[in-house]
Amino acid sequence: MKEKTVYVCDICGYDNPRWFGQCPQCRNWNTAQEVRQTKRPRASTEIEGTDATFEALIKKQKEPVTQITTRFNAFNRVLGGGIVPGSVLLIGGDPGVGKSTLLTQLADQKVTVFYWSGEESTEQIMLRAQRTNDATLDRLYVYNTNRLELALEKLQKALSDSESKLPDSFQPVLVVDSIQTMKSDEVSALPGGVVQIRECTAALVAFAKARKVPVIIVAHITKYGQIAGPKLIEHLVDVVLYFDGDSDRDLRILRSIKNRFGPTNEIGVFEMGENGLKEISDPSERFYDANANDSGNAISVILEGSTPFVVEVQALAVSTHFSSPRRLSKGVDQERLNLIAAVLSKRLNLPIENHDLYLNLLGGLKCSDPGIEFPIAVAIFSSFFDKTVPPKTAFFGEVGLDGKIRGVSFSEKRITELARLGFSRIYLPKNKAHAGVFKKHPQVDFFECAYLKEALIEIFDGRS
Repeated sequence: MKEKTVYVCDICGYDNPRWFGQCPQCRNWNTAQEVRQTKRPRASTEIEGTDATFEALIKKQKEPVTQITTRFNAFNRVLGGGIVPGSVLLIGGDPGVGKSTLLTQLADQKVTVFYWSGEESTEQIMLRAQRTNDATLDRLYVYNTNRLELALEKLQKALSDSESKLPDSFQPVLVVDSIQTMKSDEVSALPGGVVQIRECTAALVAFAKARKVPVIIVAHITKYGQIAGPKLIEHLVDVVLYFDGDSDRDLRILRSIKNRFGPTNEIGVFEMGENGLKEISDPSERFYDANANDSGNAISVILEGSTPFVVEVQALAVSTHFSSPRRLSKGVDQERLNLIAAVLSKRLNLPIENHDLYLNLLGGLKCSDPGIEFPIAVAIFSSFFDKTVPPKTAFFGEVGLDGKIRGVSFSEKRITELARLGFSRIYLPKNKAHAGVFKKHPQVDFFECAYLKEALIEIFDGRS
């Protein structure tokens, strides 16, 4: 066995036999870590499977892929219908957000979870499972170790034993919690380092593809909200999920960042309670107050993936005595707030340069949809003049630097969602294609707007 020393960047995974001050790949300083690698025969990590060969896809067409559906419809929708056999999923999130709780609750009469934990003891997992999943403990198998080769060997035996005990509707799922605690004997690096994470992830991917068993990998995140370790592991896996939630709120949002089997940026909404996580079937009701009628509030509909959400935009314009007014935004990128403020100042001659502006999305939702810009402008204008928006009124559209209101994607979905919730007035960008959609909702008054100035005059004319 020959040992060699390499220096690996702790950020991007770049390696070099010589020490480097600045990483030539990611350009970060002082990220080089000394790693001693021992080359061993790769026998223990080889996964038994069928001999690989080239196949004509026409033969596979007759064998439709059966996705594993869990008890959570929101989880299935985020994945594009369910878990694909042989796929590898990476899920990250803040500590205590509920990643382990969510994965434990996947076990039911259809899904058998093999929970491989390098952090928690069997007793800890059992207590959580009893609190959330007491009726399905017979479909939850737990193994405690941080040794990769040993765990894969035990898992193959457990799969064989379980297949004989549960022949009907046997759908195994492997959960690895977490990848930062796992250690492969193939390398001498410490657990959690770049080399170990890369080696363990590659071995788990090989296992999933050979045995057609889906693997869900739990990963810690950095203080910047990114998955700890090199970006390489995100390229190795099939699906990357983020589980978000504030510590002071019971709302949890599962978002797909990468998905080889379905759409990206799809989200599922959950509620954390005493008995674990519960999915919210109609999330629109959580993100707006139907009875709110105060100045500075505007209702909009945004699109996350393929799902429309009705949200409430709250703005507050307050005069300031400081030379530089404050611009604070929560749930929306602050640069977007600055852009809308500049358009209002230039195109509408709104004197907001001596006003502090505060922006918030009700419910703690984070939005990057450009259709939120029109209601942001409405909310700021409403707060500045202390005028209320007409009841049962909603807005969506993108605001250009020239003050024009431009179209956004999937307008029909947005209109249908607003009509379903009983909104009677909708302000939206001009588009000839909207005529057919308008006929489907005769109970709704539609106002097509070309310019922001004209729209605001129409909205607030005579409002007090």
